Amino acid sequence: MANHFTWLSAPGLAALSVLHLRGESAAIFLRARGWRDSEKPRHVWLKTARGDALDEVMIAREDGGLTVTCHGGPAVRAAFEAELREAGFAALDAASLPLFGATTRYKREILRLLTQAQSDEGVRYCLWALEHGEQALAAWLSRGDPSAAPTKDLLTRSESTRYFFEPFCVHLWGPVNAGKSSLLNALCGEHLAAVGDEPGLTRDVIEGRFEHEGFTIRVFDTPGELAGGSELERRAFAQAREQRGDCVLYLVPPGGAPPADPSLLVVHSRSDELAPGHEAPPWAVSVRDEASLARLKSALVEMQRPGVSPQAGNAFALGAELRRDLEALAEGALGADEIRRKWL
Repeated sequence: MANHFTWLSAPGLAALSVLHLRGESAAIFLRARGWRDSEKPRHVWLKTARGDALDEVMIAREDGGLTVTCHGGPAVRAAFEAELREAGFAALDAASLPLFGATTRYKREILRLLTQAQSDEGVRYCLWALEHGEQALAAWLSRGDPSAAPTKDLLTRSESTRYFFEPFCVHLWGPVNAGKSSLLNALCGEHLAAVGDEPGLTRDVIEGRFEHEGFTIRVFDTPGELAGGSELERRAFAQAREQRGDCVLYLVPPGGAPPADPSLLVVHSRSDELAPGHEAPPWAVSVRDEASLARLKSALVEMQRPGVSPQAGNAFALGAELRRDLEALAEGALGADEIRRKWL
């Protein structure tokens, strides 16, 4: 039996990672590094082949192999991989293993996605798909509807589920002193960017993130538009504009003029500074007004909220590969039976 290792969790900076070992040498590999063979989960200080401390882990027998729960930082994972490859283990895709009772490709894919979910809502969708997704997919494939329109419509409404695993990215643009850095800090609830009356304080792209209504959103503060400026400031500004993320919020301060570019979403910032009696525009925000911040967060969530849901029973196409296969079905390049054999 070949010796393989599989990471069951996505790479992280400090969180736990789960490693699965299979093959005749799996137990031998771990025993040589400090594990005492046991049918029960055991806490172990694992060593390298040379006797150096590797990591504090939990080892358990399950699913035809041995599962090692370790720290998930890049250095720990790299050290484990180096030890395993030196011992003759080969990497194996988790999607090919019947782990945790997932005997179909569909469930294995959802388990993989579950480890990559970036928000509460993403976890909720994955858990629903684990329990009900196979039945929902099978029912869809048995519809017998020759029209491609329903499937293409379903895929369009499912596309936003990708933001559960790759969070929605919002870039803040606008003139200097429009309040971009203050808005970044207020949305994320922490001091990430310097703020002040001096123009051009932000010279680099600064990232933050927040969660709202179960969705995670990444926000990028960018250098402001400034007439003249140094070569460094002009270069930083040009570089920031090369990436737009999933949407751009263009902040217009009181008295400012909105941009001509219709692809930018205009947000009137510092709305608390409007003259008395002056009605605030619909997309107006002030870092001093919690209600306006909540409205902006909810609007950003609505931009990424999928048109499918567990409540509707149609949130089964979470992974990009399945969506591609369903697109091929809609175009007549794949048959329903082929998709059943592959996924179910």
